[in-house]
Amino acid sequence: MEINEIYKAAGLTPIEVTQMPDYISDNLEFFGSSAYEKLYSYFVFDTGEMPYGTAKARDGDPDYWIVDHLEAINEAS
Repeated sequence: MEINEIYKAAGLTPIEVTQMPDYISDNLEFFGSSAYEKLYSYFVFDTGEMPYGTAKARDGDPDYWIVDHLEAINEAS
């Protein structure tokens, strides 16, 4: 799935989509944003891609996982 398809499936608004490059490059605080909440829900509940321990912040940070995952997808396309 391409990155824009993920954004659409997660329910990001056009404004949130335009902010994603700044979140990914760490120019904006991603954690706690509405885009974070939607993508967290998407990767944990809809697709199950995020590891359980990371989703619970036991063995990783969910916000970093999302950004890293999106970066990897973007680089692969």
